[in-house]
Amino acid sequence: MIALLLTILGPLAATVWITATRKQIGYAALTGSLASLAGSFFLFLYMIEGKIITATFAGLPNFPFRLEVTELSAVLALVVSVITTFIFIYAIGYMAEEKGKLRFWSGISLFLGAMQLLVLAGDWILFVMAWEIMGFASYLLIGTWYWKKEAGDASTKAFLMNRVADLGLYVGVFVIILTSGSSQIVAEPLQGISMAGALALLLAVMGKSAQVPFQSWLSAAMAGPTPVSALLHSATMVAAGIILLLKAFPLFSPDALIWVGTVGGVTILLTGATAVFSEDIKRMLAASTSSQLGFMVLAVGAGYPAAAIAHLIAHAFMKSSLFLGAGIFQHETGSTRYKDLGGAGKKLIVTFSGFAVAGLALAGIPPLIGFWSKDAILAAGLQADPAAWYFPAALIGAFFTAIYMGRAFGILWNGKARPDETPQRSLPWMHTGLLTLAAATAVGGLFLDPLVEEAGFSIPKGTLAMISGLVAAASGLPIGWFAPAPAFKKRIWMFFRDNYPVAGGYNRVVVQPMLALAKGFNAIETSLLQAVFVIGTAFLAIARWLSEGIDRATAYVIDSIGAFNLNIARMSSFTDDKGIVEGIAGLVDSVQRLGHYGRKMQSGLVHRELAWSVYGMVFAFIIILLTYL
Repeated sequence: MIALLLTILGPLAATVWITATRKQIGYAALTGSLASLAGSFFLFLYMIEGKIITATFAGLPNFPFRLEVTELSAVLALVVSVITTFIFIYAIGYMAEEKGKLRFWSGISLFLGAMQLLVLAGDWILFVMAWEIMGFASYLLIGTWYWKKEAGDASTKAFLMNRVADLGLYVGVFVIILTSGSSQIVAEPLQGISMAGALALLLAVMGKSAQVPFQSWLSAAMAGPTPVSALLHSATMVAAGIILLLKAFPLFSPDALIWVGTVGGVTILLTGATAVFSEDIKRMLAASTSSQLGFMVLAVGAGYPAAAIAHLIAHAFMKSSLFLGAGIFQHETGSTRYKDLGGAGKKLIVTFSGFAVAGLALAGIPPLIGFWSKDAILAAGLQADPAAWYFPAALIGAFFTAIYMGRAFGILWNGKARPDETPQRSLPWMHTGLLTLAAATAVGGLFLDPLVEEAGFSIPKGTLAMISGLVAAASGLPIGWFAPAPAFKKRIWMFFRDNYPVAGGYNRVVVQPMLALAKGFNAIETSLLQAVFVIGTAFLAIARWLSEGIDRATAYVIDSIGAFNLNIARMSSFTDDKGIVEGIAGLVDSVQRLGHYGRKMQSGLVHRELAWSVYGMVFAFIIILLTYL
């Protein structure tokens, strides 16, 4: 459990430290990456020993969050951490004198943590969360130099294009949960999903892995720092789409897999041609990434995920090495355009050596790692049923790969190198990252097959695939090296170089109409707001008038009632004072007088009292007599 949490939380803790303290941020990020590497290494060891590690956390009602270490996830987590650790080492040198370090290091650590969370997610809801965090982090990283218009536009383009495709992930996951009644990712589901759900997931893959027609954002993303490009194009950002395919592969029906293979085959050809005619080394590598991911998508569509896994691992080492080499060339020459890189390989022989090893591996030269993974794709294409065109598409893609790598080698080696300059103090860091990954590319073929078998798969093989791959590499490399530069610069090839700008290209077909639509909606919204304001003002005036009228009427009634009550009170006071009080006072006075007279009559003399008694009896006798007469 500790290793599982360390793999994910190590980089995330580094992000918190960097954001909070802003001290030693590069080394803090590297520490987080090393922690993730240590955790993933132990997870790999546990997997080899047959131990199953799962962790369940409270999530949504009836849908708990789940982390799970499977054979595949353990291998992928280890590959991700190894690649990113050496990219971080390289980045310490690369970013030493660059601006935007805080955004870069915090974003890249967050990115690594999110990628490990995605790899180890055992339920679809947690997978979506990791997918979204990674997308946000990539937006920050591509826009590291946000004050440059190109970087800001590139990050926005990447974010928006992926947001459109991400809708497919939401729909697909909803269909999976609705169909199975569970959010858990299982290797052997009881049933598959509908064609609509499968195509929705494929849409998400197309966006994240830059498959046609979503490939253009990847070239634009080259506006970010080179370590970002190396990270996004190797085992993380774009590989997330392939990981989604691998996790969802058991859910796809044969009919759905045909669509998957078709997308991969088309992308191999179109983006491979874009790489061939590119005039910028980083944009060439970006187009190459789309094409190589197309190989993986095609392998999954052919029904051989093992071939996709093999090429995913090999491509991670090859492409990260190529980007790191391109970054050193860029630092030394101040440009990534081919016209400025002529002869740079002679000047930077160490860098060129690492770049060449990775490039030859990508072209499929034995015994480098790319030879074995590319042959696996070709074998998958040969054995695919019923799509017989998979193999020709993959073979042409391999031929294109050899051409654009041969062209890059020729440009970097030929030409007049610029005068030597003072070596950068940061170059040892950069060389360490590059040469380590290039060395892994050189000897990785020895470990590729066992690694894929540890993941629970078996790589497809075939003699015809091996021979045809060698022929494609052997013919494509010299064509790229010796073909004259003007042959690649003719106007007819601009259509390929610029990512197929149909009807004016992405900017005119998508961006400008969307901006016009946004402006239209903004105008409508402004009009509605103004109308609401006018109506609100009118009703407010009415409310005030009614309020004031009611207040006046209420005040009048209350004042009248008050005056009436006050008059009654005054009358009561007058009656009390003049009537009752004076009457009581008169009665009291009368009683007092009567008592005074009575007191005089009671003199205490016996003869007077007897006289009064006789008078009383006579008076009573008279009254009785008068009563009966």
